[in-house]
Amino acid sequence: MPFVPHGSWIADASESYDRVADRYAELVRLGLEGLPLESALVDHFARRVHQAGEGLVLDVGCGPGWLTGLLASRGLKVTGIDISTEMLRLARTHNPGLPFTAASLTQIPLADGVAAGVFCWYVLHHVPDDDLAVAVRELARVTAPGGLLMLGGHIGDSSYIKTEGYGGLTMRVLFARRSPQTYAHLLREAGLIVDATIELGPDHPPPEPCGSLTGRLDARRPCEVTHG
Repeated sequence: MPFVPHGSWIADASESYDRVADRYAELVRLGLEGLPLESALVDHFARRVHQAGEGLVLDVGCGPGWLTGLLASRGLKVTGIDISTEMLRLARTHNPGLPFTAASLTQIPLADGVAAGVFCWYVLHHVPDDDLAVAVRELARVTAPGGLLMLGGHIGDSSYIKTEGYGGLTMRVLFARRSPQTYAHLLREAGLIVDATIELGPDHPPPEPCGSLTGRLDARRPCEVTHG
């Protein structure tokens, strides 16, 4: 387990999701079933990774591993990453044979440019403003030249500290809704090209049990140009 400073937002997130892991996993166990747009985006992501030459894919903030398994079912070589020990326990149970690593998305223990694809779904709303650029740069850092990054999450313009969830269990996590433009700016600052932003309407159900406007961003790292 990586070192997590006591009292930090990372420690709060780790401890909170340890407490709610079983309940959360039950609520999201259907994955993207009944969400055809999200399923199509996963298929799009998988196709582009295959077209780019395949390679390692990271599911950052994998939780109980439902989406990790879905990505693997698309023929991708996937590693799940999460800071919650209990979430990782469930992920390994649900996905025997798939690798999972304990880490914060602000410090991914992998080399630069190692991932042909990075999938980060409903995670960045827990990251405070002061660390948001750090987290986005870290996601970009591990993305290979020509590699793809797909973000999904809550959008808007508000934030609060979530103190309970998933049946009244105690939590302490930031819940920050930000605009797609905010994330697109940070992705560009980190050296990525933003191919698409998708803002879903208020009647579209989010793929996790928390009603909120949601959005998706599809980005890539430019291929390196060699000069001869």
